[in-house]
Amino acid sequence: MLVADTFANAQEYSEQAIKVMKQRAIPSTPSNFTIWYDYVSGKNPHLTTAINDIISGDGLFSAEVSNELYTNFYLTDKQQSENIHEAGDKLQKTLKHVIEQISEAGSDTENYGEKIASLAIDISETISGQEGSTSLKDFVAEIVRETATITEKNRALQGQLQQSSNEISSLQQNLEKVRTESLTDALTQIGNRKHFDNKLIEETKSSIEENSELCLLLMDIDHFKKFNDTYGHRVGDEVLKVVARMIKSAVKGQDTPARYGGEEFTCILPNTSLHDAASLADQIREKISKQVLKNKKTGQGFGRITLSIGVSKYVREEPLEGFVQRADEALYRAKDQGRNRVIKEIS
Repeated sequence: MLVADTFANAQEYSEQAIKVMKQRAIPSTPSNFTIWYDYVSGKNPHLTTAINDIISGDGLFSAEVSNELYTNFYLTDKQQSENIHEAGDKLQKTLKHVIEQISEAGSDTENYGEKIASLAIDISETISGQEGSTSLKDFVAEIVRETATITEKNRALQGQLQQSSNEISSLQQNLEKVRTESLTDALTQIGNRKHFDNKLIEETKSSIEENSELCLLLMDIDHFKKFNDTYGHRVGDEVLKVVARMIKSAVKGQDTPARYGGEEFTCILPNTSLHDAASLADQIREKISKQVLKNKKTGQGFGRITLSIGVSKYVREEPLEGFVQRADEALYRAKDQGRNRVIKEIS
C-alpha cells in the first residue's frame, strides 16, 4: 500500500506517475494518479497486466478506459481510497518538513559562503606580496567557487521539492473534492444515500458510547408525481431543490440532512429526544407548506409543497434496519392519515 512507501520511494513513484501521464496526455485526476502510481511502483500485478494489454493494443487511455480501470481495481475498495488520502496527507507533511530542513541548510550554506568570501579578501590583503601568496589565493578562491556551487545546488533542490510538494498538495485537494462529491447529491447539494448510511453508523456508535439520544426523520414529498406529470421534470427538480434547501436551513450543524432517494429525504438528529425531533419535523413541514412554487417569468403557480414525515428514536445496539424501518412505518401512517403531517413511531 502507499502508506508503506518510504519518502524516497513515494517521491520517485509520484514523479514517474506524473511523467507517464503527461507523455500519454492523461489528465492528472486523483483516480488517474492512483492508477499510474501503482503501475510504476509495480504494487498491483493485475493492474500492471491490464495496462500492459492496453499499451500493446491501441495504447489509448481515454476517459472511459481510465474510469473502467479505476472502477475495476479501486472503486469497490473503500479502505484503498482512505489509504490514498492518508498517504497523500503524510507525504505532504513529510515534504514540508524536508523543505524546512533544506531551507535551513541552504541558509547556513549561504552564510558559510559569505564568510569564506570575506576571509578570502582578508587573507588576500594580508598575504599580498608574500611568497606563495598566489597559490594560497587560488586555493581560497576555489573554496569560494565550490561553496557557491553547493549553495546553488541546494537552491535547485529546494525548488524541486517545493514544486513536488505543490503537486502532491494539488492532488490531495482534488482527491478530497472527489470524496466530497461522492457523498453529495448532485441535484440538491445535500448528502446522498451513501453519506446518510455512513453517518448513521457513525452517529449510532456515538450514541452508544455517550449514552445519548438519537432520532431520525424520514420525509416524503406528497403527490410528487403530480409535479412531474403536470409541469415536467424541470419543475420536479426545482421542488426537490426547494425542499432540500428548506430542510438544510432548519437543522443545526450537528444534524445530517440527506436525500434518501427519489422524493424522499432524511435527517439524522444526534442528542435529540423523540419529542424534540417531532417538533423540529413539524417546523420543517410547516415551513415548506408555506412555499408556493411559481414560474419566475410567467408568474404561473405550481401549487404548494407538502411533506409527510415519520420520526423514530434509536434503541441502544439495535440493528440499524429496525431504526430506519420504524421511521418508514411512521411515514406511511402519515400518508394514510391524509398526508402533510408528522407521525412518531409507535412506542
